[in-house]
Amino acid sequence: MQPHSHRRVTERSKVWLTNYFDASSPLGILRRIHALSISSDTLMTVALAGSLFFSISPDEARSKVTLYLLFTMAPFAVLAPLISPLIDRGPRVRRIVVIVSGIVRFVGVFLMIFELRSLLLFPLALMNLVASKAYLVSKSSLIPELLDSDSRSQLGSLVKTNANITLLAAIAGAIAGVIGAGILKTPFLGAQYDLIVELIPLSLFIYESRALIKHLPVRTPDQPRNRSSKRRRPSGPAYAQTLTLSLLMSVLRGQVGFFVFLLAFALKGAHSPTWLYGAALAASALGSALATQLTPLVRRKLGETTIVILGTIAIVAVAFVAATLHIGIAGAILIAFVLGVAAGGAKIAFDASVQTSMAKHEYGRLFARYESYFQLSWVLGAFVATLADLTLGDGEAFLGATAILALASYIIAISALRHSGEEPSAEDPEWQ
Repeated sequence: MQPHSHRRVTERSKVWLTNYFDASSPLGILRRIHALSISSDTLMTVALAGSLFFSISPDEARSKVTLYLLFTMAPFAVLAPLISPLIDRGPRVRRIVVIVSGIVRFVGVFLMIFELRSLLLFPLALMNLVASKAYLVSKSSLIPELLDSDSRSQLGSLVKTNANITLLAAIAGAIAGVIGAGILKTPFLGAQYDLIVELIPLSLFIYESRALIKHLPVRTPDQPRNRSSKRRRPSGPAYAQTLTLSLLMSVLRGQVGFFVFLLAFALKGAHSPTWLYGAALAASALGSALATQLTPLVRRKLGETTIVILGTIAIVAVAFVAATLHIGIAGAILIAFVLGVAAGGAKIAFDASVQTSMAKHEYGRLFARYESYFQLSWVLGAFVATLADLTLGDGEAFLGATAILALASYIIAISALRHSGEEPSAEDPEWQ
C-alpha cells in the first residue's frame, strides 16, 4: 500500500504544480516569472556578499553598514518619480515594464561578471536593483488584472493570491540561496560564477514574460480611456484608508529593519556564536512563511485593516514580555518569529487592500509610493539600531514603544478622517 500511496502523492503533486504554473493561465505565468525573478535577486545578493563590493557583515565598522543602508534606498528614490508614471499608463505598459526589467537586469548582470572588482560595479548593481524594484511594483499592479472575474469576487481571493506568491518567493529564494552559497564556497569558483548562473533564470524570465502580452484584457467600447483621470493624484475615502493603513505598515517594516541590526550588533558585542543570529533569521523566515498560510484563513473572518492592527498589537505584547522578563536570546528569537508573522501577514493584507479599493490606473503610482515609504522605514529603523548602540533589552522595549505610538497615531488619524468626512462608506466591512 505504501508504494501506491507514495505514487498517488507524487502524481497529485505533479498535477498541482502543472496547474499552479500553467503556461496558459496568466496568473500561472506570473508565478513562473516571479519565482525566476526572486531566484535572480537571491543569486545577485549572494554574489555581492561574496565580492569586494558588498562584503558587509555585523563585524565590520558601523560606517560601512550605514553606507549599505543608504545604497538600499537608492532604487526607490529613482523608482517613485520616474517609473511609477509609466506603470500607471495601462495593462500593456505594465507588462512591457516587466519584460524590459528582465532585459535590463540581464545586461547588467552580464556586464557585472567582468566588472566585479571595478568601480563600475556600483552603477551596474544600482541599475539592477532599480529594474528589480520596477518589476515588483508592476507585479503588484498586475495581480488583480490577472485574476479571473469569478475568483476576484470570492472573499479573500486577493489575500490568498498574494499569500501564495509570497510563499513561492520564499521557497524560490531559499533554493537559489543554497545554490548560490554552494557556488560561493566551492573552490575555484566564487561570486563571478553566481552571476553567470544568474543569467539562466533571467533568460527564462524574459522568455516567459513575453506571454503576458497575450493575456491583455479586452477594452470594450463603453470603457474609454480617460487620460485626465490618470493624471490626477489619488484622493477620496479609499485612498485615505490605504494611506492611514500604510502608517502601521511603515512602522512594522521599520521594526523589522531595526531588529535585524539590533540583534546583529548585540550578538557581536556579546561574542555570541554566529549560529544564534542564523537561528533568529530562520525564525523570522519561518514566521513569514507561516503568515502566507494564516493570513488567507484569518481574512475569512476579519478585514485587511484588522489583520495589520492585530500584527502590531502582537509586537507590543511580545516585545514588552521579552524586555520585562529578560529572557535574552530566546526572547529575541521569539520576537523575530512574531515579527515575521506580523509583518508578513500585514504586507499581504495591505497589498490586497490597495488592489481592492483603488483604481487600476493608480496601482503603479501607489505601490511605488508605498514601497518607497516602507523601504525608507526599514532603513530608518536599521539606522537607529546601527547608530544608537542599544542593549538587547532596551531595544526590545523600544520596539514595543514604537508599536504603541503607531497604534495611537493610527487611531488619531482615523478619528480625523471621520470628522473630515473622508471616512469610507459605512457599508465597507473594513470600517464597520
